[in-house]
Amino acid sequence: MNQDIEALSLIQELSTDEFERFRKAAHILTSKTFIIRGIGKERELYDFTVRNIALFEAWFSCMDASLVRDENLGVIAFRGSGLVRMHFTREEICAVLALRLLYEDKKLEVSLTSFPVVSVADFQQKYNAMTGDEIRKTALINILRRLSSCKLVAIDSQDYADPETIVQLYPSILMSIDRNALDEAVVFLESKNSPDNKNAADDSAESPVDDSIEAVERSEGDE
Repeated sequence: MNQDIEALSLIQELSTDEFERFRKAAHILTSKTFIIRGIGKERELYDFTVRNIALFEAWFSCMDASLVRDENLGVIAFRGSGLVRMHFTREEICAVLALRLLYEDKKLEVSLTSFPVVSVADFQQKYNAMTGDEIRKTALINILRRLSSCKLVAIDSQDYADPETIVQLYPSILMSIDRNALDEAVVFLESKNSPDNKNAADDSAESPVDDSIEAVERSEGDE
């Protein structure tokens, strides 16, 4: 606690411009959860936050919150108490799983200044293969709108249902859902796609979700 108080005193050493950056970065973290280095307008805030990480950590500890950063991904994430965390529906968690897998497929395209992209059709195909169900248009629009507002993706059109619409995948996808929620989603998908839950399941056939689950578990282990 003494260290926290000591680090808080660093705020007095900030210039007027630095204090404004501190205020802006804190606002983005508490309202949008992530600061992402690869987003042009956030690069300066990302670097500022990393340079002043002790001050930020002390500041957020006073509200029973913390920061998680991954410099390989270039993401700083806000982790608040249960009341201020993002909460996803099961459908949304399945969508994030699908996007994580697409991100893994495309990660060689990632650089410090660009993000991998997929089409809405790519996302639909991955989601449908994982869940064994065809995502409906209304659900598709609502899910993509929600994940865009949570800063997991950026979409270049307001027509979320257009199969050709481009979806930019942010690395925050990999830090958006905790392990317990991922495990619960994987169990749900395994159960949903098990032969007992399919009328015409072939015991020797491979479930369409099997490879997806394995890939998610591998990516979790690599983090």
